[in-house]
Amino acid sequence: MDDGRVKAFRMLKPSCVELSQVALRYKVNKTTAKDLLKPLENLTDVLQTVHRFIDAKLADYVFFPLSQLFGESKKLPPRVLERSLICLRFLILHGWRDSISSEVGKQLLILLAFLAGGSPTDPKPEQVDEDVALNAFDCTTALFKSSVASSLGSHGTVNPESIPLLGHAVTVILEGIANASPTRVRLAASRTLNALVDNLDDEDALENFFPGIVSTLTKVLSAGMRTKTPYRLLEACIRLLDQVFRRILTDDRCLHPVVASDISKRVKTEKGRSWVEATSGQVKQALSSIVPLRYHDRLEVQDSLFSFCTSVLTNCRRTLENCTTLMLETLVILSANSTTTTSIRRLHQLQQLLASDAGLLDVLKESTYDWAQSLPRIITSNDETKRTKILHQLSSAFRLLFAQDVDLKSLNDLTANNLQSSVCLAIEASTGRTISAVANGSADVGQMLQSAAPSKDLQTFAPVIFDFTSQGSIVEGLQSLISQFHNSAMSTALERTLTESLKLSTGNEQIASFWLVLQLLGNSSRQALGTEEWLNLPGSSLDPLAEDAYAFSLEVLEKSTYDDTVDWRLQALSLEVLTLQARSQGAEFRPELVDALYPVLERMGSSNALLQQHAVTCLSIVSHACGYSSASELVVDNADYLVNAVAVKLNTFDISPQASQVMLMMVRLCGSVLIPYLDDLIESIFAILACYHGYPRLVESLFEVLQAVVEEESKSSTKAIDASVANLRKPYNPTSVTDIMARLDNLKNKPSSDSPPSSPEPPSEPEPPAPPSTNQPSPTSKPHVLIHTITLQTTHHLSTPSLPLRRLLLSLIASSLPTLLAQDDPPTSSSSPETTNNDHQFLPLLATLWPHITRQIFPPSSSPSPNTSSFHNSKPASTAPSTSTIQDLPTLLLALATLTATLQTGGSFLLSRCETLLPPLAHLAHNLHHLFSQESRTLGPARAQRGLKYKCWDALVGAVVAMVMYVGITREMEEGVFEVLGEALVLERGVGGGGGGGGKRKEEVRGVLEGVNPGGLWLLVEGRRGRERDGGMEDQGGWEKPVVEGWEFEDVEFY
Repeated sequence: MDDGRVKAFRMLKPSCVELSQVALRYKVNKTTAKDLLKPLENLTDVLQTVHRFIDAKLADYVFFPLSQLFGESKKLPPRVLERSLICLRFLILHGWRDSISSEVGKQLLILLAFLAGGSPTDPKPEQVDEDVALNAFDCTTALFKSSVASSLGSHGTVNPESIPLLGHAVTVILEGIANASPTRVRLAASRTLNALVDNLDDEDALENFFPGIVSTLTKVLSAGMRTKTPYRLLEACIRLLDQVFRRILTDDRCLHPVVASDISKRVKTEKGRSWVEATSGQVKQALSSIVPLRYHDRLEVQDSLFSFCTSVLTNCRRTLENCTTLMLETLVILSANSTTTTSIRRLHQLQQLLASDAGLLDVLKESTYDWAQSLPRIITSNDETKRTKILHQLSSAFRLLFAQDVDLKSLNDLTANNLQSSVCLAIEASTGRTISAVANGSADVGQMLQSAAPSKDLQTFAPVIFDFTSQGSIVEGLQSLISQFHNSAMSTALERTLTESLKLSTGNEQIASFWLVLQLLGNSSRQALGTEEWLNLPGSSLDPLAEDAYAFSLEVLEKSTYDDTVDWRLQALSLEVLTLQARSQGAEFRPELVDALYPVLERMGSSNALLQQHAVTCLSIVSHACGYSSASELVVDNADYLVNAVAVKLNTFDISPQASQVMLMMVRLCGSVLIPYLDDLIESIFAILACYHGYPRLVESLFEVLQAVVEEESKSSTKAIDASVANLRKPYNPTSVTDIMARLDNLKNKPSSDSPPSSPEPPSEPEPPAPPSTNQPSPTSKPHVLIHTITLQTTHHLSTPSLPLRRLLLSLIASSLPTLLAQDDPPTSSSSPETTNNDHQFLPLLATLWPHITRQIFPPSSSPSPNTSSFHNSKPASTAPSTSTIQDLPTLLLALATLTATLQTGGSFLLSRCETLLPPLAHLAHNLHHLFSQESRTLGPARAQRGLKYKCWDALVGAVVAMVMYVGITREMEEGVFEVLGEALVLERGVGGGGGGGGKRKEEVRGVLEGVNPGGLWLLVEGRRGRERDGGMEDQGGWEKPVVEGWEFEDVEFY
């Protein structure tokens, strides 16, 4: 060690001598402060190298040149002072350690206080450099840790003359914590105060500084939620406050037992009690301004506050008895307002604290009572944070009380009533949800539920009571609170109150009670399912509450969805209770489907989007719980009593819409499998239609069912429909001279039956006679008969004045015709290819449908004369046709689509009818073309193509194309076809580039016209070019005369 000291001295001496010389020259202004930096840096490097060998004497030696610099501290720049303080800190920590003399210690304390906070006598102190202040606080920290006792007093007490000196140092430290702007300086000051509180053995002296310390720390902490105070500073201040309380306000120090023989100790104890009584009120005020930090978002701050509150309840239970409620409530809130892992840890510590002090349980019970009492008031406030906080702290409080098995009978009724009132108020405060009617939603419903495995979206109910965008945190808080009541003594009282309210209340109060019951059942269901999974228990009902809720749900669902007295939210909650019962019973729930399945299917046809989605989800969950692979399988398996239930309503002429809704859902879910069982129901539907045809909405709902039957049968016959395209009846083609010559050649080449055979043939045995050909139609399937009946009966209602119903009927007919054609038997070898075995049913049906369909295109008030056969005579006048001559465009569009389907399935059977129909069609085409041209000039071609006028005209062109392709035309009809399709060819040439299907329609029309008459098509195209040329449109190109040597062609004029 001596060799090390010698080596250290030899290394320190040059730097100290150099620094001393420069310092002396600086005093007499013979050098600048810049020259001090180099020797200071050299000294710092040497101290870092030899600090292990420095003792008190070497420290005194090194301190001598430094003291000269500190004497000129007011003139020295911050960089020099910073380096000097670094050297001083090395001397305190490694040189003097605990051997600083009293006078040196006092001088150092005065010096460091001056460097950190400025002169106490200066009314306007200059701004202290932050690096100088930082190093000054670090030196003071080292000074307090090493020799504060020896430097300020003796025998663990502070000399009275040192109290002002120490008080000034504490003031500077507190100013550094409260008012210093850089965070690192404030943290350094907090470390200095921590060192003082830890190392000052004189508690009476520390007691003198207690008010100032608490006041300053409270000021910093109370501003933590209002300003952006660094969380590390808040954490340090809370731990400082905890440290001060442990030293000054503990029960052992302030309220220890009085010994009668010790008079001085008795006086001191009485003084401590009076001081505690005077201080506890002010301390409570200070703590009240600190506890809002329990809502701070940093876990470090929450953890430090949790430790502080625990320390107060453990060490200051009697001295700060007035703060017990405040500290305990803070601990409860901190246990609730945290992440899952942290919450569990804090709850465990709090449970240990409550187990060690039974008096705290009474305090917690009183706080819980107050929170429960104020719950409805806070729920109605506009502060989302307060509403969430009260629910989470109530949840944590009940969890703690239940864990300690505290008697809570006094809280039963209050909690149940206020919880119900709070949920009711939250429902009333909900912003509500916009419920839109579902158009054609049943088709989507069937598609979703026909999948074999239910999707995740169909296993969770959408919220219907609360708006989760604004009330999600409240709902989570309520669910967390309700979950604490499961299997507790309070749950029985809560269930009793809710059951009574469920039967007696109405409106939002009833919905609130039902929602609370559902939450209780949900918690019970999850635990029961978990138990059954481990113990393999048979499925059973959850409890009496579940039975009562299930019975109430069936009562609600038995009522009509059109009953205004039943809130749709109550129906949605009833569906959720039904799924809980199904999940708890499993396959044993299947007998309950007799009562439960019909109401579920009824609500799947609701116009309320959320209620319909709830019913879809309910059916998916129930089918999965009962062991079915899909919802369709469930409905098919229970179709017998569903059909019977619907039949009873229809046969008794029950015109309520529930029966049609249920039947519609059944058809959508089961598809074509169910159709053979619906013959009696369809007969009942037509009986009702015959009696109540004057009620458009009823008739429309029933025809929606019939349309669903047709569509589902069409889906099952898709392949047959595709195959039937090849067997469509060949269109009529007039016999040409070429055909006659070919047939004569065939007859000429055929050997005569009278000519002898070229060679004798041995006699052969007589062949058995062929069985007689019986061209009897095969038995017709039941679905075919039903579709045929539906289509035939639909024609009687096409005269309805209701346009929506008329469009529905036209769509039904258009869907049924391909299905009926596909179900016809294929042509036999003995029959004509133009005739099938079931033509005796299908062709008469087409004959019946034809006048009804054409009447939708040409109403009696606006159709042209039926005797018009000449196209030249049927052309409209040059004046623009009025839109009043065109009937309702959406209906016309569907009527033309139905006509197209009729032409595609009728074939040449409709030829004579098409001869009569084509002139009016040409007239209508000209009118629609004129209207579209006007709209195109007004809106532009692109926008006009998206309008109904263009769509109707395009549908009419499609009907004429179908007429040519599937029915055929005569020579007399060619002119009319060219008039309609030629106009289409010209129009598509002008606007085809703007529409998505213009090019396709143009090619289709061109192909049809070329097949009818190629020469006519050439004449049409060249005539168009000629008119464009004569009109001054040479750039479009006209007809050019051929150039042949020796020949001259005449000009061709087009009209």
